[in-house]
Amino acid sequence: MPEPAGSDFEFVECDDCHARPDEAHSRVYLGSRVISHTEDCVTHALDMINGEEGARRIREQDKWARRNFAPAHERLRAAADALPRDCTAAHFAAALLQLVEVQANTTGFVTLHELVEILDTHFPPEHPEPKPH
Repeated sequence: MPEPAGSDFEFVECDDCHARPDEAHSRVYLGSRVISHTEDCVTHALDMINGEEGARRIREQDKWARRNFAPAHERLRAAADALPRDCTAAHFAAALLQLVEVQANTTGFVTLHELVEILDTHFPPEHPEPKPH
């Protein structure tokens, strides 16, 4: 597979099979590094197995998290609801609840602007700066 024109790849020889980047071998792209491997390269085979195992673990963790999120979130909500509304911890609990809800509706990351909006809602600044649109 030819490299994109003008790309800045570092071609690395595999320490195990010593495949050369200029030969027709399998290539693995790791950021800007390209490692060539022969068809029977043990290192490449182990890397592929480990990658598949890691992907399987991530799928299992995701299934577990999806099954257990709602009950965990409900326990958090019950604990927050049990706090007296006039205590300082109630503000923190409300912010945490909102953050958890936003986090649950993302692909895994709450953006910085979402986090600031949550914090500003529960801990308003003395002199709010207008939000950009």
